[in-house]
Amino acid sequence: MMPADMGRDVVEAVADWTTEHRAELVAFLSELVQTRSDVRPPVASEGECQRVVERAFRRAGLEVDVFELDQVPELLAHPLTMTRWDGMERPLSGRPDVVGRLSGTGGGRSLLISCHVDTVGASKKEWGAEGPFSGREAGGRLFGRGSWDTKWGIAAGLYAARCLVELGLRPRGDVIVESVVDEEFGGSHGVLASRLRGHSADVAINCEPTGMVVGTAHRGGGEWRVTVRGEDRGLAFGEERQSSAVVKLAATIEAITEWNNERNQRRTPGAGFEQCAQLPAYIMQVAGGGCSYGEVTGAPAECSLLVWAEEEPGVSETEHRSSFVGGVYERLKGHRAFSDGVLPECRPTIRYLPGSRAELPDGFLSALAGAFSSCGLEFKSGGVPLAADTYVFNLYAGIPAVTLGPRGGNAHAANEYVELDDVVALVKVFVLTALAWCV
Repeated sequence: MMPADMGRDVVEAVADWTTEHRAELVAFLSELVQTRSDVRPPVASEGECQRVVERAFRRAGLEVDVFELDQVPELLAHPLTMTRWDGMERPLSGRPDVVGRLSGTGGGRSLLISCHVDTVGASKKEWGAEGPFSGREAGGRLFGRGSWDTKWGIAAGLYAARCLVELGLRPRGDVIVESVVDEEFGGSHGVLASRLRGHSADVAINCEPTGMVVGTAHRGGGEWRVTVRGEDRGLAFGEERQSSAVVKLAATIEAITEWNNERNQRRTPGAGFEQCAQLPAYIMQVAGGGCSYGEVTGAPAECSLLVWAEEEPGVSETEHRSSFVGGVYERLKGHRAFSDGVLPECRPTIRYLPGSRAELPDGFLSALAGAFSSCGLEFKSGGVPLAADTYVFNLYAGIPAVTLGPRGGNAHAANEYVELDDVVALVKVFVLTALAWCV
């Protein structure tokens, strides 16, 4: 759906503008990647990168609001706020959100493009000589931590707003671009604070790595610290050991695997998720023992796992807890490794992140589909297999939101990259969607 007065000349003008500004866009994205904003719980470091974003928003002529999370009084009292991660304090100070608004001419519907600036950490030795923050371009890709998840969205949103301004295509409704903090590690505080601050819209696009699929629904899930305990004993020397945390750990891994296999065998995919891979349960970390003489010559008293278990929309926290914890316990009760009767402790490390579905207003999806078509792109929509802060919009803020992003690879891993052609294409999609929707 395009406005009656928006013909091919406008589409071509937008295409020409993005082509002319491609190198500048890539340079800005590279600068964002080179400016670290990685979070290593409980330490956060988004401030410097947000200052880069703020300067770029102001140069573009946007109305800019910069605020610290702890400057939003309603945040601390909100039921979604969770100020601890895996037992550690989660700081909210020194972590500013940056919101840029391109005001419309008046009376139109508004569009919000939301992106998170924080990233997971990165180990230099895993990335090779250039390291994780090079922001280098090679083979049509830009490499570096955050390139795909999700600094591309800050760059694309900003350049979409600039395109509208510089081509004199100001829509009637507002176009808002925000760079929020504290999304990783089950945060959600940055996007929530912006809503509580009063930045609202008729519809939102939450930027995440979806592979150019418009996510009208997305998954959620829970992260668990599973701890097993046994006897703290050295080499047996003929003594009989009654329980071993290491043996318990092995049995627990097997139980989690069996639980996940069985739930996937029973699974009926939700609408839009028919073609998605099965629900994963990732064992992300295994810990136990230490390096002192006594510890390396005996069994540790305690071992633990960090587990992420994904869920489709509509599964509540209570249902997820019952399924995961109950399923694991059911398989371990009576197991010979747990003959002492001491089952694992299962403790959530972050808030439960629910999946969500967007109840989109009439005309928005067709506006988005029309923008894809005008850019010569195939329009695909449906459920996307990732947890995202999109749920805050759909379930708590009353702002229907889709999840959208380019193709890329290695999010949360070494040699993360984003496909630059997709980033440029999404600048055009954002511009044309705004022109079709914000009327």
